[in-house]
Amino acid sequence: MHNQELHYLHGLDELLADPESLTMARVAEYLATVRVATANWFGRTGRAELSAWIDRDGTGWRVWDTDERAGIMDFSILRTESETEALGSFLRRARHHFDQNKMAVRRIP
Repeated sequence: MHNQELHYLHGLDELLADPESLTMARVAEYLATVRVATANWFGRTGRAELSAWIDRDGTGWRVWDTDERAGIMDFSILRTESETEALGSFLRRARHHFDQNKMAVRRIP
């Protein structure tokens, strides 16, 4: 596992290791079960700053990061037609931001 003490990111490495499991349904299920404060899934579902975001971009996908002021970091934007690439990038970015600040707490809607 990426980091054993991060019990609420349990299963992320396994999910990322199997490209066939990187589907919208599977990632939505994972995020519903595992609270990742640094993952914003089709809108604000986590914290706004220092986080990963994903959304549809026409027929493709857009994945990006935000800085400490919740501003979009233009150089970080990934546009792709590949669902697997977008979802993998999104989850890796969310984990990176989480690892940078292990005190991240997901807001309750």
